[in-house]
Amino acid sequence: MAEQKYAKYVAEIPFHKTPVGPLFGVGAKDLGGLKLHVIYACGYNTGITGMSRKPHVHKYDEAVFFIGTDPHHLDELGAEVEISIGELGKEEKYTFDKPFVLIAPAGIWHCPIVTNKIERPYVCMAVSLTGEREDDPPPPKEK
Repeated sequence: MAEQKYAKYVAEIPFHKTPVGPLFGVGAKDLGGLKLHVIYACGYNTGITGMSRKPHVHKYDEAVFFIGTDPHHLDELGAEVEISIGELGKEEKYTFDKPFVLIAPAGIWHCPIVTNKIERPYVCMAVSLTGEREDDPPPPKEK
């Protein structure tokens, strides 16, 4: 079969098995050089959630979306989630039980994410305006 003209604009999403559950992380090398990085994971349990287990800061802007998984009730998160925002020692905690987004401009300390209560899994998706993240190690490769 001949190479399709627009095939470079479609890419398989690489999922990885991690200690916090399956997730995907894609950046510029997976997205044809686009200066964007996305991590997509689900919250399944109570406690610290996701790969960012400690407060951190980026040199780039980031938005972290928390979205429910019930397609008939997208206005429900299905969990109670707490996130810390602010410089170390002066952080403020915010708690949500509805879908929300953390807006973290470059230079704003944030995390950890803590799931206090859970009725059903929810999606946590971090979108960073950078080709590759610099704060977290890449997820381990599937064996």
